[in-house]
Amino acid sequence: MMLRALRPRAASLCGLALLIVLAGAGCGGKALPRGTRWVWLVGRPEPAFDPQGPPEPVRWALQRLLSRGLTEQDSAGGVVPAAAASWEWSADSLTLTFRLRPGLVFADGTPCTAGDFRRGLASGLARTDHASSLWLLGAVAGMGRVRAGKPLPALGIEAPDSRTLVLRLSRRDARLPEKLALPGTSEPWRGESGVGWAGARGIGPYRVASEEPGRTLTLLRLAGAAGPDTIVVRFQPVAARVLASVRAGAPDLVWPIPGGLASEARPEGWRLEVREALPRRVLLMVMRADLPPTSRLPARHALTHAVNRDEVMEALGARGRRLETWLPGAGAYEFPALDEVRVRDWMARGKLGQAFHVTLAYDADGAGARVARVLQGGWSRLGIYAELRPLRGDRAGRELLGGLSHVALVEAQSWTDDPAGTLAQLIMPLRGPAAGAFRTGWRTREFDGWIAPGRGAVAPDPDAAQARLREEQVALPLARLPWLWLAREGHPAAAFHPRYGPECAPGPWPRAGGAVTASAP
Repeated sequence: MMLRALRPRAASLCGLALLIVLAGAGCGGKALPRGTRWVWLVGRPEPAFDPQGPPEPVRWALQRLLSRGLTEQDSAGGVVPAAAASWEWSADSLTLTFRLRPGLVFADGTPCTAGDFRRGLASGLARTDHASSLWLLGAVAGMGRVRAGKPLPALGIEAPDSRTLVLRLSRRDARLPEKLALPGTSEPWRGESGVGWAGARGIGPYRVASEEPGRTLTLLRLAGAAGPDTIVVRFQPVAARVLASVRAGAPDLVWPIPGGLASEARPEGWRLEVREALPRRVLLMVMRADLPPTSRLPARHALTHAVNRDEVMEALGARGRRLETWLPGAGAYEFPALDEVRVRDWMARGKLGQAFHVTLAYDADGAGARVARVLQGGWSRLGIYAELRPLRGDRAGRELLGGLSHVALVEAQSWTDDPAGTLAQLIMPLRGPAAGAFRTGWRTREFDGWIAPGRGAVAPDPDAAQARLREEQVALPLARLPWLWLAREGHPAAAFHPRYGPECAPGPWPRAGGAVTASAP
């Protein structure tokens, strides 16, 4: 049976008139008058322009303002057309054909064609720092032959004409349209990594008008789009300066909130918004399985049994929620008990002596900053000595993917709301880098049938997979992390997207009429 997505409308629905109505879908549903200016204060350093970089919430939010992929996931979780007007599965579900909207152009006026999407899909596949695109596109023919840092083999990505993109698959993947909606997977760009945000040209409703590196980005709305004419993005990781700006009433939105700013410090006239994330965001304590001493199972178990969960939750405050389950679809996760006897027993089994040393890396501006010293203090009482490594911005990202820290605190969100999307980030591919924003160093073949590119045809058993993760303890889920932001009372509110958090990014593009089929037969 052939399942078809929507047919495009008449040619009148073209060009920049297709750009999303930001005010209605992305800024609280209330139309904003022309000439409006939206100020977004980011409590983090400015991320580098790297469209196919590892997942990072602030960079993703900026990318969603500046460009669009083939598909889009709306705030209800549905997958709808974005730059594609429609998509169509073949009868055997091994060919996925996209028909692009007419009149697509980059922010500089250059026409955007199917060839640009083909290049966008391929551009992140052979990276040496992370393999996110390779996993997300793993069902596409040829992905099993891709090697990090090597020329790409022949792939099942074709552009037979300027408005048609064809993906040929080696196996069925009903979630492929959902994966294509993730930033960095299918957006086309004019501008490469290293040129800075000022050189980025996408097909979204905004373009970068100016950049003061490390401090400010000014985005201008393109003709045909609605919403704020200007979005000013200011980067300020210092909590005291963020608080001063909030007291002065300068920003409309503060997100992410800097790690050093307590929620109770917000001035009158501001509210703290707390919303659940989907897929769930989790604070993970990642223990590198490829670096001694955490390469030894007894060391990892000793570390986990020395964690005081109550103290961790107290340190997180509003930033964290107690986690009862971990893998989607699995039962309750049995958190390791705080037990000095077990710690000593594991240290003896591993011949670790009376004490051992680890380095603990974390984002100095993230949730981990509140937890790191709690862990350090609890471990030290049991003879485990941790050297803290607070890092910021892109330096933190590089350390999580390729550094030499034994333990890291990571804010993680699954690729998809199923076990495979979580496992893919926790298990290293047989070759090449990690598929996500952090490295566990744990390589095993037992999950190949679930997550390996070109395979992944077996449906995971969530409880069995969660039990194996608990046995290996390459990562310990410490808490759920909701989205958290500060908003001004009485001002237009940012919209909320469960995957991406608060945003002034556009919602789904106008549909061409009817309903969209988001899964293969």
